[in-house]
Amino acid sequence: MNRTERRLTRWPRVLAVLALLTTIGVSATAQAQLEDDEDGVVANVMQPVFADENFDQWVFQNQGNAQAGRKRIETMLALQTDEADRVCSLSELQKKKIQLAGRGDIKRFFDRVEEVRKKFQLVKNDQNKFQEIWQDIQPLQTTLSTGLFDDDSIFRKTLRKNLTDEQSRQYDKVEQERRTFRYRAKVEFAVAMLDNGLPLNDEQRQKLVALLLAETKPPKRFGQYDYYVVMVQMGKLPEDKLKPLFDDGQWRMLRQQLNSMRGMEPWLKQTGALSDGDDAGPDSKPQEPAAKTD
Repeated sequence: MNRTERRLTRWPRVLAVLALLTTIGVSATAQAQLEDDEDGVVANVMQPVFADENFDQWVFQNQGNAQAGRKRIETMLALQTDEADRVCSLSELQKKKIQLAGRGDIKRFFDRVEEVRKKFQLVKNDQNKFQEIWQDIQPLQTTLSTGLFDDDSIFRKTLRKNLTDEQSRQYDKVEQERRTFRYRAKVEFAVAMLDNGLPLNDEQRQKLVALLLAETKPPKRFGQYDYYVVMVQMGKLPEDKLKPLFDDGQWRMLRQQLNSMRGMEPWLKQTGALSDGDDAGPDSKPQEPAAKTD
């Protein structure tokens, strides 16, 4: 193969590297430097250089940047305030206090964002160290997906502290109804996902939904991992309650799926979907299928 032929055969590999750098979102400075040597074209590919806008895209995802993310969070604060006012008939002083508390939550979150942004600036040009930043970015994503104004927020603590006894009773009643309704939707979704693979008849679906609502708990924080919260808890239900709902073939398939979820509980606790004191249901896990004997 002559020099020209070698050049032609190496260009597809060079273009593939350039395409890869484009797909992972690197900036224009991360280019493949092409040099001639005695064998032909050599792709001297620089390490990815991530642009500043990539950081905002990762943290704020669908919102795209910090400004849009802040606007959405402020909208959520206004909606939360209006909802509390609708349920509890807040006084103007109460509304001012919880709005101020909510702004404190927003400031606290964006302070965290800026701390992680500083770390990003230090590692964005070093591919070997870049993975470290994901340990800080992922909790920010989780906070956004679950909402800033949960039970641990300054907003929620201030609201509860400033409600009268009657307002507290009304607020707790509505919150419980909302959580129950929302968790039912999560349970029904999980059962529908199981139905795609098993499948189930209508009676089985209804009995499984009823069992899960009676024997499992809603996630500590609703979010993108709710399906796994339901599945982990299902996997810890006593076999004598769960197995009778299925025929032998369905049970074998279900047991395999539940066994695959065993390692999820520590991770769910780490994300805040389950609390450390939550055992995710009775401590009884499905057994592995017995080995077949001839």
